[in-house]
Amino acid sequence: EGLLTRLASGSEGGRASAGGVAQVELATRGLDALQPYLEGYVPQLLLTALATPALLVCVWRADPVSAALMAGSLPLIPLFMVLVGRFTREATARQLASMQQLSARVLDLITGLATLRALGRQRGAAAQVLRLSEAHARTTLQALRRAFLSSFVLELIATLSIASVAVGIGLRLLEGAMPLETGLFVLLIAPEVYAPLRQVGALFHASAEGAEAAAQAIAPLEAPQPAHGTLAAPPLTSGTLELRDVSVATRDVGRRAPEGLSFVLPLGQGRILGLRGESGAGKSTALAVVLGLLPPTCGGVFLRPEGAAALALGSLDLTTYWAQLAWLPQRLHLEPGTVRESVCRGRVIPASALSAAAEATGFDAVAARLPEGWDTRLGRDG
Repeated sequence: EGLLTRLASGSEGGRASAGGVAQVELATRGLDALQPYLEGYVPQLLLTALATPALLVCVWRADPVSAALMAGSLPLIPLFMVLVGRFTREATARQLASMQQLSARVLDLITGLATLRALGRQRGAAAQVLRLSEAHARTTLQALRRAFLSSFVLELIATLSIASVAVGIGLRLLEGAMPLETGLFVLLIAPEVYAPLRQVGALFHASAEGAEAAAQAIAPLEAPQPAHGTLAAPPLTSGTLELRDVSVATRDVGRRAPEGLSFVLPLGQGRILGLRGESGAGKSTALAVVLGLLPPTCGGVFLRPEGAAALALGSLDLTTYWAQLAWLPQRLHLEPGTVRESVCRGRVIPASALSAAAEATGFDAVAARLPEGWDTRLGRDG
């Protein structure tokens, strides 16, 4: 719940479509994989912390020599678990990242399929999705290969440890230095001493993806929220809006998009301005910064009313700023309800004002064609 609230109201909400899809993938399938970690690994870890020392004490009371051998070999399993965990963490992170990238690309393809077909470019997009799916399959197999290999290492250590205890008991039974009852008791208990640790190792690899997803989900929750001031935003009917050396860090380490972006946007009616750039240059991110949805890594956004000093966007009450803006995002979403409810957004608007706005924008012709006019209920995705 905290992750969804932070993504909906925080800075992540203003990222580009691919980043948004990655966050959705993380909050759904990624965190679903956390269930084996919480229901399997953590309880088994607590059981191991209680059962293994108790069983070791029982063996010690029966045969101190075998207990000493077990106590010397038991730390090897957690040690190798740590080493193997570091070995598999990188592969698991790559597997989760490839799944998020594939989901984002497939959603983009489905959304723009009509445009791609009209331009005759659908085959190129399908080939790109095929390459991403093959890359995802390779990273998944690498993660599975490392998990099986690490499990084999842990099983081998546990088996050799039990074998060393059994060999010692056998030699002492041949020499008559140990009663048969004690030897049989220790041989029966020895596998149970190592069993909890072996189970912990198996469950750890089964829950590695969920643990990685949890680490990614906790990161935005621990990040500080951008602070906003209480100063009311000036009227946007005149003056300028300035971006000064704005840079935003991306998910790729060391890369920023946009980087060092500066421009002056004149405010007022009757102007049509465009922000051009190649795919991935940071156009959507720059608009999110202008809207105040995403704080820049470097630089800032300033409002300069006509004949007054510049005001930093971070020092303004964004609710008074957003009340003067209309934003049509790349991915549209209309809440369930009627056309009137979607337009009014909870505000009480007189019918005369609503009709005047509809006539000014040409929406009155659209409303006239609807079955129930303004009271027509929106369908799926509006």
